[in-house]
Amino acid sequence: MDASGSGYQGNRDWPSRRLAALDEAIAEVSGWETSVPVDLKAFKFRENDEEYSEGAHAAIVGPLPDRGPPTGLVVHRGDIVGSWGTPERADIAFSVTKSAVSTIAGLALADGRIPALDARVSDCIDAPEFAEGPNRDITWRHLLTLTSEWRGSLWNIPDSIDWNRAVPKRPDSPPKGSPREMHAPGTYWEFNDVRVNLLAYALTRLFRRPLDAVLKERVMDPIGAGPGWQWNGYEGARTVCDGHEIPVVAGGAHWGGGLIMSAYDLARLGLLHVRRGQWNGKAVLPEMWCDLIASPTPQNPDFGLMWWNNHRGSISALSRRALWGSGIAMFLVVDPEKDLVIVLRWYDVPRRDRLIGRLVAAIGA
Repeated sequence: MDASGSGYQGNRDWPSRRLAALDEAIAEVSGWETSVPVDLKAFKFRENDEEYSEGAHAAIVGPLPDRGPPTGLVVHRGDIVGSWGTPERADIAFSVTKSAVSTIAGLALADGRIPALDARVSDCIDAPEFAEGPNRDITWRHLLTLTSEWRGSLWNIPDSIDWNRAVPKRPDSPPKGSPREMHAPGTYWEFNDVRVNLLAYALTRLFRRPLDAVLKERVMDPIGAGPGWQWNGYEGARTVCDGHEIPVVAGGAHWGGGLIMSAYDLARLGLLHVRRGQWNGKAVLPEMWCDLIASPTPQNPDFGLMWWNNHRGSISALSRRALWGSGIAMFLVVDPEKDLVIVLRWYDVPRRDRLIGRLVAAIGA
């Protein structure tokens, strides 16, 4: 899927300046391509089936188009200073989609639909998924920080499928999906895609509208995004509000779905966060949300509200205020202190920190 087919040029009206040192860095790093094959649907099914042993739940049930070539985009002080590959191409975003889920939650908090992050979800929406046992005590903060310990199945996929999932991967981790002790909501961190999808479902019930429509109207149109992006869910992932069926988007592409978006439009979303929610003098996101998403989660200080953070200096080339969304060979960097946004697609993940360090050093940020 390629946004350029509609004539879309994501860099329209976007100032640019050339940096010779960055040209040299890009010439080096642009060839650092991922080993992930072009056929993402076949690749992800094999991962789910063979590596993750998901059995009957391994199937890809949402859109997952072939990937494009290695691509990068660097925005410094609001200017495009470097790019390679096909930044105009709309590609699957994998778990970078979580940044969009977070953005929707920020809008809900600003609207008063969520009265407080520590409000119980069950007090805000009427849904059987939050009606019984410990699930009744789950708060919006718990869902946003991956500490909810929600128990159940969503779209026929049980939460237990991602028990003991280690992100990042560790050689000493128990097998993903193996049994473990359950904990009280808010006390245990786990990267669990079923629960991310649950947050997207809860926000859909809260807005009573498809989340892609909310994101388009409230964020992507105001920041000048192009027409080629999509936010998809799974086959049959729907809920009923006010007597109408509403599709529910996915929070990533574990089973397909999630954001399909150009690097230019991902960079616009990143720049919105660098600008603390402001775009051309208008508040698109509440400023306080930009602080909240960066707050370290006590159970995992490297994670905030659906964003990873550099609180502990994990990526030395970035400031401690930097945030990022990360998926399979997919990376969106937001560094307000350096006034910097970097989008990486289909890059060689083991060389991530070296790649970012090379770009940051060339910019002089």
